[in-house]
Order: sequence, then C-alpha cells, then structure tokens
Amino acid sequence: MRQRWVPIGCWAVLLCTTWLGGLWSRSWAIPTDSPHVKAELIAETAAIRPGMPFWVAIRFELEEHWHTYWQNPGDSGQPTSVTWDLPPGFVADAMQWPIPKRIAVSGLVGYGYETEVLHLVRLTPPSDLPVGKPVTLASKVKWLVCKEACIPGEAELSLTLPVTSEAPPPSAWVEAFARTRAQLPLPTSDWKLRATVDGDAVVLLLTPPTPEAALTEATFFPFEELVIEGAEVQTLTRVKGGYALRMVRSKVAEAPPARLAGVVVTPEGWRGPGTEPGLAVDVAVEPPTALGDALAPVAGATQPTAPAAPPLGWAALVATLGGAFLGGLILNLMPCVLPVLSIKVLGFVEQARAGRGKAWQHGVVFAAGVVLSFWALAGALLALRAGGQQLGWGFQLQEPAFVAFLIAVLFVFGLVLFGVFEVGVGLAAVGQEAMGRTGLAGSFFTGALATVVATPCTAPFMGSALGVALAQPAAVALLIFTALALGLASPYLLLAAAPQLLRFVPRPGAWMESFKQLMGFLLMGSVVWLLWVLGLEVGVDGLALMLGALVLIGLGGWIWGRWGRYDRTPLTRRIALAAATVIIVGSTGAVVNAIRQFPLPANAATGTSSDKGSTGIQWEVFTPSRLAELRRNGKPVFVDFTAAWCLSCKANEKVALENTEVRAEIARRGIIMVKADWTNRDENITRALAEFGRSGVPLYVFYPPNGGEPKVLPEVLTPGLVLETFRTAS
Repeated sequence: MRQRWVPIGCWAVLLCTTWLGGLWSRSWAIPTDSPHVKAELIAETAAIRPGMPFWVAIRFELEEHWHTYWQNPGDSGQPTSVTWDLPPGFVADAMQWPIPKRIAVSGLVGYGYETEVLHLVRLTPPSDLPVGKPVTLASKVKWLVCKEACIPGEAELSLTLPVTSEAPPPSAWVEAFARTRAQLPLPTSDWKLRATVDGDAVVLLLTPPTPEAALTEATFFPFEELVIEGAEVQTLTRVKGGYALRMVRSKVAEAPPARLAGVVVTPEGWRGPGTEPGLAVDVAVEPPTALGDALAPVAGATQPTAPAAPPLGWAALVATLGGAFLGGLILNLMPCVLPVLSIKVLGFVEQARAGRGKAWQHGVVFAAGVVLSFWALAGALLALRAGGQQLGWGFQLQEPAFVAFLIAVLFVFGLVLFGVFEVGVGLAAVGQEAMGRTGLAGSFFTGALATVVATPCTAPFMGSALGVALAQPAAVALLIFTALALGLASPYLLLAAAPQLLRFVPRPGAWMESFKQLMGFLLMGSVVWLLWVLGLEVGVDGLALMLGALVLIGLGGWIWGRWGRYDRTPLTRRIALAAATVIIVGSTGAVVNAIRQFPLPANAATGTSSDKGSTGIQWEVFTPSRLAELRRNGKPVFVDFTAAWCLSCKANEKVALENTEVRAEIARRGIIMVKADWTNRDENITRALAEFGRSGVPLYVFYPPNGGEPKVLPEVLTPGLVLETFRTAS
C-alpha cells in the first residue's frame, strides 16, 4: 500500500506545481494592507500583447468613514501620487481621477473618495516585447487616508503579467474598470460652458443643448486650490442663459482666476439619465458684461437639495425619544423658561386651595398648550426647511418683528402682575375669584408662552434629539417634538395629578399680592433681555422705537386700570376698554410692522473682523473659510456657537469662558477663539451646526492643534470642564 501511494503523491505534487506555475504566468499581484486602507495594483486584461496599450489601476479599498483625496484635496489633505518602475520600453500615461465627492469633517470640506476607488493608468508596452516571458510592473504609491485624524501611507505595489501574441483575455477586474470609466469626467459635451466673476462669487453658466435638458443639482470641483471656498454652499439657479452655478470666490487668492478649470458634477448625467455625471471644465473667465443678461434670474429657480437621512431603527428612536423627554424636563431649569414659568407657579399657589379636579384640569390644559405650541413651531420649522430655508431651533427669535411682539406680550403680563390693570386675570393665573371661569384659557396660554420663550435654550440631551428630528421624516420629527413637549410639561402634570404635594404651600393671604409683584420683576427682566436682543438685531433706532411703543402700551394699561374697574359706570368702562385696546394693540402692531422694514445694522452682518470682549478675549468672527484656514495651519481653535437671545449661552460665557484661569489657559496655549453668532439668520452657521447633528445653540467645539479630532463640549459649561478639555484634547 505504501508503494502504491508514492506515485500518486508524486503526481499530486507535480499537478500543484504546474497549476501554481500557470497561475504565476498569468498574473500575480501582491496587495498591501495599511491602516484603514488596502492598496493593490490590478490590470484590466490577464496578459500583455506587444505594442498594444492596456490599462492598469491602483485600487484602494477603504474602511467605513475613511477616505483618500482627489487631485485637489480641498480645504485639507494630500492627493495620491504614483512613481513607476517599469521594464525598458514601457510608457505610462497620467493617472486618471474619477469624480470625487465633498467630504465634510470637523468644519473642513475635502474632495475625495470613500469605500473603493480605482485610479486608472494606461500603459503602452514596446512592440518588440518578448512573447512567453512574464513581465513585472512595479510602482511606489503614496497616499493620505483620513477620518477625523489623518494617516499617511505608502506601498510598493507590483503586478506580474504574461506576454502573449494573441488578443489578451479580460481579467476578473473588467467590471470594476467599466464602473470607474463611467465616473471619469467627459472631456466635451453638448452643454455650453462660460464663466465669470460677479463680486465675491465665481459663476459657471451652463447652457443646455435643448430646452428639455434640465438640472436640479450640480457641484463644481476645481483642479487648482485657491479658486473657490470649498466649505461654502454652491447655489444652482435657473437664469435666462440656462443655469448659473454660483460659488464663493476664494478669500485667500490675491486675484480672481483667469480661467476656470475643474469638473462639474450632476447626478442626472450630462447625456441623459444614467450617463456620465462628470463634465470637464476649462474656460476663460469673462467679465460679467460679456454675458449680457444671460445671468438674469427667471422664475422657478432651483436650489441643490440635500440627501435624505437614513430612517431611525427602533432602538435609536426610543433612545432619541428618551433624550428629548429628558431635555424637555431639564428645560424647566434653564434661564429662558424660569421667568415665564413664574406665572404657572402663581397658578399652583391659587390651586393649592382648589379641589383635585380643578388642579388636574389646569395641568392638562397647560400641557396641551405646550404640546400644541411645540407642534406649531415644529411644523413651521419643517415646512420652511423643506422650502430650502436654512433654519434651526429658535428660528423665530431671529426675526426682529417677532421679538418685538414677544416684548409687548411679556410687558403686558408684567403690568398685570404689578396690578396696573386686570385683563381676564385668569390669563395670568394670579388668583382672583374670577379665575375659576377664565383660568383654563390662562393655563393654555401660559403653556404656549412657555414654549415660545423656551426655544432660545438648548438643554442637555435636547440638542442631539433636535438634530435627529430635523433630519427625519415629518412624522418622526413630530414624535420627537412631542416627547420634548411632554418633558417640559411633565412637572406640572405631576403636580396636577397629585395636588396633595401643594399642601406645603402657605395658606392664601396678603403675601400672595407681594409674591405676584415679585414675579412681575422676573418678567420685566425678560423684557430687558429681549430689548437687548432687539437692539443687536435692528440697532439703536429700532430699540428706541420699541421703547416708545412700551410707553404707549403702559399708557393703555394705565387707562384701563384707572377707569376700567368695576366701581366705574358701564359707559366709562367701555370707553376705557376701547381706548386701552386701541392704544395697546395699535402701538404693538405699528412697532412690529415698522421693525419688519428695518435693515440690519452694519455690525450685524457676518464679517471677517475680530471682536475683543470686555474681558480681553480676542474673538474672531466665524466663517467656514476662516475655520478651514486655521485648521490647515494646525492652530487650536475653540468655536462658540451662540446667540444674543440664548440666555444659556450668555450664562456659560460669563461663568466658564470669562473665568480668569480659562482666559490664562487660552493665552498660554495660543487658542484661537471663534464666535459663531447666530443672533441673526446665518446659513453658514446653520450648516455648521448640522454637521454636528445640532439644530440650535449653544454648541461648543474645540479643535486641537495639528488636525486632532474635534471635541464637542456639553451644553452647560464649567471652568473645570473647559480647562480639562483644553489640556486633554491638546
């Protein structure tokens, strides 16, 4: 038996050796595994024919969320490069670059590739290449692979192919080559391209070959740096000449570009649906006058649309709803809400002597006011965002007219609490016998008012929940907003359901009048804060106009309080009511309408200058391009996303950022302090917030030096937390 197996073993060894030799004679590539990327040299054909050009590719297979870079890396990065070591007589053409994608990381926008990319190269062998002898192709490849951090890599790649006199057969990679060719930019097209510089914008005019050819989305990638601001939005609009793609011109370049060269990409394809998405651009930049009225806008302008967010799984949805509920619960402790909730506290003082049913009714109606108001705000926000508006949570306080209206409402409430006049006292739930009949409406209105003034604040757990909500379908978003509203209303529902908890409230008496007036001072504090916000939004003239309106509102309240009491005759009361209504409503409407027409003051627009606070911190104004420049230079950067109407933001600045030790640490480490002021609407700040999954302020982000991963701080800051972040993240 042993002798019988010897020849069988010899034949097996011979067959394996023959098979391996044949495999080697066909092709042999050795891939290289580096951190987060696998690189290899592959060929489209399984053999080489003398004198016949063939295609090879440097293939990168990337881990999820990691990317390499295009020939122009954008705000940061480094393009892939290759150096060939070929047999004598071989000629290598330039490496081909498939169309890239915009990759936003840590406030920077790069141009690159994720998952997989093939860089095609055409090789031409000599015509006298010997047949039958394998040829080894070698190259040295360098790349940069990034997520938040970046890792440089390099490898020596090789590929051995046999040489044949016949037509070479395709390799196993032929489909990958075909997919990559479909992603290479077309050199020409029936579309006509022209370019101009219009102020701070570079404009690419795209004229379709037929009226039926349409675009809804386009993105331009320049071949050279310092042409456009990569982090800024590119806007596509319908114009008389076709379509105009407007891009923000580079703020660093010394002069406008003389030519515009790059690739313009549309998912719709330049030769119809399913065709090549990229088109090469290389045109001279003409003066705007040379284009005549071709850039004049027409009706039906089209804006680029963002891709829909993936739906939430059940576990993620439950976690998000829990975070929203906790955020709403904590919102009761935030400085934005406390002054108005003092009205509800007065209501509970009065309900302490009422029956269980009365307290429960008020609690439910208050919760209904909160929930319905959240739905109204959420519906308006989602509708405006669907219409292309870049808005976030608290958007209504970015409208000066709404701020003016809110000032008037809170001022009237303050006058009521001070006892200047009484208007359906149940509205303020401040304890009169008449409250039993009108108090339910007051509880509902108090819930609505609490919602409106709560929106400037973002409590812990709330920011991420709102960011998720605004990226989800409307039904899911409304569910998250409902959880947030129930969190805000839950303490009052609890007290309404268990009125025995109110037994600790002192018995009604003369002290209630003093307590009511004390609560009035809290409301007047909110009025002062909102007046300051309004002054920042519309300037001193608008502020003076609002103060004049408050004088008239006070006059109307005094007239009603003086001659509208029940001890006056019915005629006197009717005249007083009519006069007070005309003065209060008329002055409020007039000031709101006037402020709507006010232009923003010069210092309210986003600029590029620095601002030195009263505490000595040198603040720079946020722009995506400035942040990208600082990051490229390896500077440590702290970005404060804030707004004048955000009391939480102001409290954090006073307690933590203006702390003596924190200021000393900022100076010692050379940290660049950047303020993203969202008081007035700013689309760049809205997009920057969205990159971190947020839709409101406050948000604090620290970018460590030399391109480290950004650190997002909590919504509530302490000096120790800020110092620890600076020291550990650096």
